[in-house]
Amino acid sequence: MSGYDIVSFGETMLRLTPPGGRRLEEADTFEVHVGGTESNTLACLARLGMRVVWMSALPDNPLGRRVERELRAYGVDTSHVVWAPSSSRLGIFYAEENPPPLGTRVYYDRAGSACAEIDPSQLDLSVVDGSRMLHLTGVTPALGEGARAAFSRLLRRAHERGVSISFDVNYRSKLWSPPEAAAALEEACRLTNILFCTREDAQTLWGFEGDPQDVLWMLSERFGNGRQDRAFVLTLGPDGAAHMRAGTYEWAPALESAGRYRFGSGDAFAAGYLYALLGGHHSQQGLVDREVSPLLVGNAFASMKRCMPGDIALITPEDIAQVLGNATTRFR
Repeated sequence: MSGYDIVSFGETMLRLTPPGGRRLEEADTFEVHVGGTESNTLACLARLGMRVVWMSALPDNPLGRRVERELRAYGVDTSHVVWAPSSSRLGIFYAEENPPPLGTRVYYDRAGSACAEIDPSQLDLSVVDGSRMLHLTGVTPALGEGARAAFSRLLRRAHERGVSISFDVNYRSKLWSPPEAAAALEEACRLTNILFCTREDAQTLWGFEGDPQDVLWMLSERFGNGRQDRAFVLTLGPDGAAHMRAGTYEWAPALESAGRYRFGSGDAFAAGYLYALLGGHHSQQGLVDREVSPLLVGNAFASMKRCMPGDIALITPEDIAQVLGNATTRFR
């Protein structure tokens, strides 16, 4: 019995970004950030007092230790990281951050990383047992055979043990094609209790188009299996977010943000949604009314993250109370 609030598995990388909007081809210095879609969500929640554990593989060298040290400093349990030989690789990606019309551009250097080539037999699957939730994303099975096998083992373990599953589709066109992704993610979409998907990914992978309620209905028809304990969550960018829970549709607007930092905002949304759904610190600061929609909390977390230059949303209970206090009278 692990007693964790959330268990997750996935790759975390180093992001190298030229400062001041410079182009990569002229950069002579870089800002260095630790980031991975699963660990971004976990670190945000760990700072808010939730007990979370991150499973992955890292090279036993300074780059791998940089990642582990930073996540551990945020409160993430890293005791189940598999340490690969020092000669193995840590994934790196380079990013240019510019306003429109250029926008953000990403260049991956992650093929053959320690996480992509992990031996799934090295993972202690019993960590899932007794946890409140397993959180996975569609990035992981795209990385390589080892990562895909580990993903599948954890997914099935959680399902067999009755542990709730949260799954973020998170399609990455630089890693695989839409048909490949749709086929590989089918099982996860059917087994999950909470399915996060962007409007764009729903169209790209399954051809689902229309207004948010129509798209959510199509997702629930395809993956719901007639179960009533499912939540299908559709993020809509500047148009907010919507979900279908137990057959009931709800929409919440995006919160105004003057921030310009895109990286990690989707992961912050997932953190906010799960924080509200799993309880968070309702008895302390933050949520005081259990009827507050997880959509609103997710939108608030995403809006706050866009004000922060790193990949991880460094949010406090005071931040939650302040931002949501401006959006609803249900917060004090």
